[in-house]
Amino acid sequence: MYLGIDFLLTPAGDPLVVDVNVGLPGGAHEYDLTHRVRWGTPSGVFDRIEALSRRAYGAPFASYLDSLPFIAALKPFKLWMDGHGSLPSDLHPALRLEDKWVQYGLVRPIAAMPETTVFDPADSADAVRFMAGKGRVVLKRRLGRGGRGLRIVQSPSDLIVSPEPPGCGWLLQEHIDSRADGRTLSLRAVAFAGEFVAVYANLSTRATSNHGRLAYVEPGDRLGLVDPSAGAASFDERSWEAGIWFGAEEPAYLRHNLYEEEVSLSLLLVPERMLTAIREASVSIERLYESLDWAALPRACFEEREGR
Repeated sequence: MYLGIDFLLTPAGDPLVVDVNVGLPGGAHEYDLTHRVRWGTPSGVFDRIEALSRRAYGAPFASYLDSLPFIAALKPFKLWMDGHGSLPSDLHPALRLEDKWVQYGLVRPIAAMPETTVFDPADSADAVRFMAGKGRVVLKRRLGRGGRGLRIVQSPSDLIVSPEPPGCGWLLQEHIDSRADGRTLSLRAVAFAGEFVAVYANLSTRATSNHGRLAYVEPGDRLGLVDPSAGAASFDERSWEAGIWFGAEEPAYLRHNLYEEEVSLSLLLVPERMLTAIREASVSIERLYESLDWAALPRACFEEREGR
């Protein structure tokens, strides 16, 4: 299965999985941009994905994607998650993978993740117990993309939530201070057909790294940018993923996500042991997702909400 897997790094340098994205998540296009800035040439990542698809599934990548039985429902489902459009009537069981609590139950046995629990706004005692000794935690939606609704909180008294359509509940997660050169850091890995494909970094001066400045990743003897003061190259071009996923048109509200990127003119050094851990975890998760019996997955929050 084609996956985009997001990692944070603990202060000790241990990678933790925080999100697993299915369907056609971003990753290949962003990696290609960072490679073009670093080396001045295309990365070849799209050709590699095509070759993997033909080898593993006997079909071009776009055909493989269209053959997935949940893909037709997944497209409108993701728009509904963003607050645009209606919940599809055909809730294929594979859509349960979008529930981050279901993800946590699947991935935690095979890859390190931040400690996470379901947050019930009516049960403050449970939240207090979870937050004890943690200092800060992350409040995040069980169904969410692009960091929508995500907040870092320091006290149970700050855990005040308002309903957000399509609201499906919340999670509390231990806060991981993932940083490099004073910037918030995350890494996205792409895995497909049993193989690790690529990884790049997202760096931001905000508290969260989503849609920050991209950076090319190379093995190094430390974690940090080669030149922290380097500027960035700006891109305004349609992503490879958008062309396959949406065809001729895409929703106007996603234009920034699908076209506009900033890429650091520096590169991020990451120690080899961290990169090895990311590669190994990415392949393990991809193989797990490929082997899943979707009908046997735990029921998701949106099914409970709809009484299905």
